[in-house]
Amino acid sequence: MLRRDARAAFVAILAMSCTMFIGCAFVDQKVDLSYEKVVNTRGGSGDVFIAKPKDHHNIMKKADGWLIGTVKNTYGMKTADVVTENDIGDWVVRALTQELSFAGYNVMPVTMLPDNVSKGIDLTVLKVFVDQDPGFWTVGAISDVQFAVEMWKNGMKVKSFNVSAKGDDRSMMGSAETKAISLRKAMQAAMQQAVPEIIKTLEQ
Repeated sequence: MLRRDARAAFVAILAMSCTMFIGCAFVDQKVDLSYEKVVNTRGGSGDVFIAKPKDHHNIMKKADGWLIGTVKNTYGMKTADVVTENDIGDWVVRALTQELSFAGYNVMPVTMLPDNVSKGIDLTVLKVFVDQDPGFWTVGAISDVQFAVEMWKNGMKVKSFNVSAKGDDRSMMGSAETKAISLRKAMQAAMQQAVPEIIKTLEQ
């Protein structure tokens, strides 16, 4: 009798665990887009204006936020989306503001670059995406951040270039935090590409 009761209890717990797992798997994961300064380049001077990036039309908007990634099960099948309520354009501007302020600039974020701007940066977000990488022991998050940069001096466009960078992080679970760390690493890698080129162009 006791053995039968123990077996029934085990089956009930197992069923409950499976139900909880399945339920969680189909819920979108929300991530916060954060940034920590990583570039140690100096040499900037004066005011630099950064225009808020143009509408990121390549990124779909859902009811619960911007769709920026996928959640997958252990078989690699998509079960949910990764979303953020943060403004993606503001995230790029915040990262660039931190780095250029450290470099020596007085950074002024604006909606649009003023006419005859002495030093200006215009941005276009091309891609922000994090993909879950199922593994046997750990679950990875691989991020891809891409944006275009236009450089302006004395009211004239002097250079344009694209930035493309990856980031990754792994943990025991494919959590939203793991994906947020991966995205932050991708943005840091993007800033390591962009900031030295920006300073070189603005100061030459």
